[in-house]
Amino acid sequence: MSPALRGSVLLSTALALTFLFETGCATKKYVKQQIDPVSGRVDELTEVSKRNENAIKDVDSRAQAGIQSVQAKAGEADQKAVTADQKAVEAQNMAKNADSKISSTETHFNEKISHIDSYKPVDNASVKFKFNHSDLTDEAKAALDELAGKVKGAKGYVLEIQGFTDNTGSENYNLALSQKRSESVVRYLSEQHQIPLFRMFILGLGEAKQVEDNKTKEGREANRRVEITLLKSELENTQSK
Repeated sequence: MSPALRGSVLLSTALALTFLFETGCATKKYVKQQIDPVSGRVDELTEVSKRNENAIKDVDSRAQAGIQSVQAKAGEADQKAVTADQKAVEAQNMAKNADSKISSTETHFNEKISHIDSYKPVDNASVKFKFNHSDLTDEAKAALDELAGKVKGAKGYVLEIQGFTDNTGSENYNLALSQKRSESVVRYLSEQHQIPLFRMFILGLGEAKQVEDNKTKEGREANRRVEITLLKSELENTQSK
């Protein structure tokens, strides 16, 4: 090959290489320009996806917390309902017990009422008092001792105690005095003979039920008295036989 031809070939080769290099660079720039926006978009989508994922997790967490809170409140409500049911049952039982006690009391009371008519007077005593006095004389105490001996250890009896005065003084004063005389008898029988108070019924009647004429001294003395009536239950006597 001649030197001129060789130079021409080398020049052509150099030009071709230069063209290819420049063309390659241009292609790389084009490709980069096309890829960069896509990469940016992909990164943006990735970021959006992460935000959505985080938002979903947050919503799910809140939802789970809400569900747990509702379940806890529901459990609390169930417990309160159970407690309320238990209290209702207790209240019903208490009401039943109260009804039972009331029924038992009423039955016992009715039995006592029905037995009242079975009490019949079997003995009596009368003690006298000095004018305007309510304390017991020795004679009155002796009479009460005798009566108490008849009921010692007995059951099914009551003592009806009624106090009286003469007609001297006002009506209200005589009522109060007759009551004091009755109380003196009860006190003596209770303290000296241990007769239960529930077996003694007292009443002050003042100048009512006069047994003698108040116009005489003897009559007034007879009216200043306390009458004690011993009543016994016929049912008790029947059961003891």
